[in-house]
Amino acid sequence: MAAFGGIAPSYHIELLDKPTIYWDFHSLLLGIQMMFSFMLVDDDQPLRLCKHCQKVFLGSRSNAAFCSPRCKNQYNVYKSREKSKGEAD
Repeated sequence: MAAFGGIAPSYHIELLDKPTIYWDFHSLLLGIQMMFSFMLVDDDQPLRLCKHCQKVFLGSRSNAAFCSPRCKNQYNVYKSREKSKGEAD
Protein backbone atom coordinates (compact mmCIF):
# COMPACT_ATOMS: atom_id res chain seq x y z
CA MET A 1 0.00 0.00 0.00
CA ALA A 2 3.02 2.30 -0.15
CA ALA A 3 1.89 3.19 -3.68
CA PHE A 4 -1.18 4.82 -2.16
CA GLY A 5 0.75 7.05 0.23
CA GLY A 6 0.45 4.60 3.11
CA ILE A 7 -3.33 5.08 3.33
CA ALA A 8 -5.04 1.83 2.47
CA PRO A 9 -8.66 1.85 1.36
CA SER A 10 -10.99 -0.10 3.61
CA TYR A 11 -13.65 -2.48 2.40
CA HIS A 12 -16.46 -4.68 3.58
CA ILE A 13 -18.22 -7.65 2.03
CA GLU A 14 -22.00 -7.89 1.80
CA LEU A 15 -23.67 -11.20 1.16
CA LEU A 16 -26.41 -10.29 -1.29
CA ASP A 17 -27.33 -12.53 -4.25
CA LYS A 18 -23.59 -13.10 -4.45
CA PRO A 19 -20.78 -11.85 -2.20
CA THR A 20 -19.99 -8.24 -3.12
CA ILE A 21 -16.99 -6.15 -2.07
CA TYR A 22 -17.66 -2.49 -1.24
CA TRP A 23 -14.59 -0.24 -1.15
CA ASP A 24 -14.35 2.85 1.07
CA PHE A 25 -11.85 5.33 -0.32
CA HIS A 26 -10.70 8.17 1.91
CA SER A 27 -10.28 10.50 -1.05
CA LEU A 28 -11.07 10.75 -4.76
CA LEU A 29 -7.35 10.52 -5.54
CA LEU A 30 -7.10 7.21 -3.68
CA GLY A 31 -10.07 5.86 -5.67
CA ILE A 32 -8.50 6.93 -8.96
CA GLN A 33 -5.16 5.37 -8.03
CA MET A 34 -6.86 2.10 -7.12
CA MET A 35 -8.84 1.96 -10.38
CA PHE A 36 -5.69 2.78 -12.36
CA SER A 37 -3.90 -0.08 -10.59
CA PHE A 38 -6.69 -2.48 -11.56
CA MET A 39 -6.50 -1.30 -15.17
CA LEU A 40 -2.74 -1.89 -15.31
CA VAL A 41 -3.10 -5.56 -14.44
CA ASP A 42 -6.32 -6.33 -16.32
CA ASP A 43 -5.66 -9.16 -18.79
CA ASP A 44 -8.88 -8.64 -20.76
CA GLN A 45 -8.43 -4.92 -21.54
CA PRO A 46 -4.88 -3.92 -20.70
CA LEU A 47 -3.57 -0.38 -20.87
CA ARG A 48 -1.32 -0.13 -23.90
CA LEU A 49 1.00 2.41 -25.52
CA CYS A 50 0.21 3.14 -29.18
CA LYS A 51 3.05 2.03 -31.43
CA HIS A 52 2.63 5.15 -33.61
CA CYS A 53 1.50 8.15 -31.53
CA GLN A 54 2.69 6.89 -28.10
CA LYS A 55 -0.67 7.67 -26.43
CA VAL A 56 -2.07 5.37 -23.74
CA PHE A 57 -5.23 3.47 -24.67
CA LEU A 58 -7.35 0.57 -23.46
CA GLY A 59 -6.65 -2.40 -25.67
CA SER A 60 -9.69 -4.17 -27.06
CA ARG A 61 -7.48 -7.25 -27.43
CA SER A 62 -4.46 -8.42 -25.48
CA ASN A 63 -2.23 -7.95 -28.54
CA ALA A 64 -3.55 -4.51 -29.61
CA ALA A 65 -0.68 -2.25 -30.72
CA PHE A 66 -2.47 0.85 -32.06
CA CYS A 67 -5.03 3.17 -30.51
CA SER A 68 -7.01 3.56 -33.75
CA PRO A 69 -7.16 2.34 -37.35
CA ARG A 70 -5.81 5.74 -38.42
CA CYS A 71 -2.65 5.32 -36.31
CA LYS A 72 -2.16 1.79 -37.64
CA ASN A 73 -2.46 3.05 -41.23
CA GLN A 74 -0.08 5.99 -40.67
CA TYR A 75 2.46 3.70 -39.00
CA ASN A 76 2.36 1.28 -41.93
CA VAL A 77 2.65 4.13 -44.49
CA TYR A 78 5.72 5.58 -42.75
CA LYS A 79 7.24 2.12 -42.38
CA SER A 80 6.65 1.42 -46.08
CA ARG A 81 8.18 4.76 -47.10
CA GLU A 82 11.29 4.08 -45.01
CA LYS A 83 11.63 0.66 -46.59
CA SER A 84 11.26 2.11 -50.12
CA LYS A 85 13.75 4.86 -49.30
CA GLY A 86 16.30 2.30 -48.10
CA GLU A 87 15.93 0.22 -51.28
CA ALA A 88 16.35 3.31 -53.52
CA ASP A 89 19.74 4.15 -52.00
